[in-house]
Amino acid sequence: MKALFVFNHPAPYKVHVFNELAKLTDIQVIFERRSAKDRPASFYAENKYNFPTFFLKHGGFSNENTFTGALKKYIKQHHNEYDLIVMNGYSTIAEMRAIKWMVKHHVPYVLQINGGVIKKDSSWKKKMKTYFISHADKWFSPCLEADKYLLHYGADEKRIYHYPYGNYFDNEIIAKPLSADEKFELRRKYNLPGGKLFANASQFIERKNNIQLMSAFKGRTESLLLIGAGKDKEKYERFIKDNDLTNVMLMDFQKKTELFEILKSCDYFITLSQEDIFGHTTLEAMANGLPVISSDRVVSSRDIINDGHNGYLVDIEDEICITNAIDTADRLSSEDAIATAKKNTIEQSAKTLNELLGRKE
Repeated sequence: MKALFVFNHPAPYKVHVFNELAKLTDIQVIFERRSAKDRPASFYAENKYNFPTFFLKHGGFSNENTFTGALKKYIKQHHNEYDLIVMNGYSTIAEMRAIKWMVKHHVPYVLQINGGVIKKDSSWKKKMKTYFISHADKWFSPCLEADKYLLHYGADEKRIYHYPYGNYFDNEIIAKPLSADEKFELRRKYNLPGGKLFANASQFIERKNNIQLMSAFKGRTESLLLIGAGKDKEKYERFIKDNDLTNVMLMDFQKKTELFEILKSCDYFITLSQEDIFGHTTLEAMANGLPVISSDRVVSSRDIINDGHNGYLVDIEDEICITNAIDTADRLSSEDAIATAKKNTIEQSAKTLNELLGRKE
């Protein structure tokens, strides 16, 4: 079995999965660009490629788009060298050009999605999405909620297969929740307050809805730590100052090792994101023993949160629901969160993908 994967940019969690998958089968990966414009350089700093890798030259624009014809040209010349071609998307011009060529010339491709949100599309946009999704030979989906997206745009339910979408290794999952003394020592290292501490790790952009999240902590005794980077940072700083939110702190984007240490020292994770096509941070938090309060607009959360056990799902338009979730967070189970995290590791993802690549219909 030899498979070609096409992915937009080398997000570290994808690189880790490919490194593990390369131990099990023969793969090559084409990345359309070296970075997304809205990601800091530190996001990619620790990447190591233990598999054959090819980066397309030039043609990148916007945050993640590419218009080069090099991808189509490569597939046209080399498609017979692969047993499977796995497209991780259809959202860039380069991907669309390549898929249109494969459809026209009856070259089968697998569409592997990271998640998906059904939107109120115009007729032409729905037609376009249906074309690129429905023509796939089969589909790899990270969860049942993402299946709904595929089915909406013409996928065949009988040929949708699931894989865990992990972004941490087995050995990175905490064995058990930290004691109060262990948390105190870590918080002292990072100059974090005592008492109940809620964490959020995200891009500082409007879609993450962090202004509403900070507002939810007005007048509360609990503290909120926002970790990340993005164009809205100054807006957040002004909001904290103008509203005298002495219990809300901002911290710059952290590398994975430091992020996981910080998460371990906290008590709960909370996100009120307006939209996430998957939402890795939910699982990262659980890997560090944190129950999660999550917006029901985060796709992964709708699948992995067992409401009232490892977390709560909340409606971001229901302020009372959000307040109640924060008030009763101590009823949630860190052990249940850890158990959920163990089902969604990088190793599990690679193992399942390897089985799917070799699957005979």
